[in-house]
Amino acid sequence: MMISWRPMILLTLGLAAVTACGTDDAMAPPPAASEVAAQEIEDAALPAPANELVGQGQAMAETLCSGCHAIGLTGDSPYPEAIPFRQISWDYPVEMLAEAFAEGIMVAHPRMPQWDFEPEQIDALLAYLETVQVPEEG
Repeated sequence: MMISWRPMILLTLGLAAVTACGTDDAMAPPPAASEVAAQEIEDAALPAPANELVGQGQAMAETLCSGCHAIGLTGDSPYPEAIPFRQISWDYPVEMLAEAFAEGIMVAHPRMPQWDFEPEQIDALLAYLETVQVPEEG
């Protein structure tokens, strides 16, 4: 009996393709979000330039704002009249603050200095502010 070589080649190629897919370990689903630190998830979701921009904004917030405002996801503001950064979106759309930052933001509490930011600084601070917003309690 003569065996055709074409079906044998196709079968061999098909088995090679299946084998090349990897082992069960290689095909395992990624770890659950609860197994990965929240910051790692956030960093992985942002492209490198966005991570850098958020980091620059966070550094600005720590240097310029943390004396009065709670700048992170938790904690009280050192100056009670200063809104925690995580709640800014409750009163203002964060992206709408760009113009105020460019013109020298002025607010109701008297200790707030009038800042004049460069466009790159505004982008960085807004990028950071977006990362710390929490839903309004209600």
